[in-house]
Amino acid sequence: MILSQSAQPTSEIQLSCHSVTAMRAGMALTSPVSFTMERGDYLQLRGMNGIGKSTFLRQLAGLIPCDSGHLTLNDAPYDPAKDRLSLKTHYLGHRDGLHNDLTGLENLQLLGAKIDKRAETEPLYQRQLNSYSAGQRQRLNLLTLSDEADLWLLDEPSSNLDGDNLQFLEEMIKAFLKKGGMVIAATHGDVAQKQVTHQIQLEPSLSKPSLSQSHAGGDDALADI
Repeated sequence: MILSQSAQPTSEIQLSCHSVTAMRAGMALTSPVSFTMERGDYLQLRGMNGIGKSTFLRQLAGLIPCDSGHLTLNDAPYDPAKDRLSLKTHYLGHRDGLHNDLTGLENLQLLGAKIDKRAETEPLYQRQLNSYSAGQRQRLNLLTLSDEADLWLLDEPSSNLDGDNLQFLEEMIKAFLKKGGMVIAATHGDVAQKQVTHQIQLEPSLSKPSLSQSHAGGDDALADI
């Protein structure tokens, strides 16, 4: 996918998370997390397996309720489950929603993805998905990301990617940030580290999450915890 080179949006966006806790079955998984981010910001969520990174992202996407803490958008209350037009969000989770009985190209068309001319003729995309490797499937999944969104929520986006495909992911993130998008990614590895402006280490409940300032960001990159 080639991200369009449209002008950076003029409307300002400030998304703030106020003491939100990843919750599962009514139980707090993490300590409360707070941050503020704007256009062009890239926040990485880190933490051990099972800490609640995926749950936290799903709360930000509005797929499950935010039962602890709250979100604001430009200083106004924000509910991602109800205010989907206020902030255009694209969530990419572990389940890709792709169909094994369709070709790669047919999957992209079905999901309304932007398709460049190379994808229309590349042999890989003419094959059914049940012949794809895990890395090929993940790359196709990345192609479904909309560059018209305001925010990408990515859950382990580098999973199963080799060197070339990892570089492809990093180029996508870089281009999206450059045109004014925001990215929140849960990841164990280093993904587009030079673009990172915020990094949060999720800690178990009753412990305080730590926030480190990226070497790529200035004082404005610090979250408000």
